[in-house]
Amino acid sequence: MKLEDADVLLQRVGTIAIMYYPGLAADSPEYKLNEDIDWCLDDTAPGDVSDQLRELVGRTVLDPTAHREALTALVYGMVPDADDPD
Repeated sequence: MKLEDADVLLQRVGTIAIMYYPGLAADSPEYKLNEDIDWCLDDTAPGDVSDQLRELVGRTVLDPTAHREALTALVYGMVPDADDPD
């Protein structure tokens, strides 16, 4: 994953997390968390999208305080070190 792609992914998760609130599904029955997760991952290369990443994106949307650190570590852990020639 490129650094720019990681940044976009985390920005999208932040955007959705800000708009999410616990009563959203009751207020908007058409709301689907999976659609928000899909949007967050829309520009992520298919090979970079794992079940773990999808789950952590969803958990971060629902409870950013509890999960943002783990999501950030996972996403930036997928970015190759710029100083590493391999």
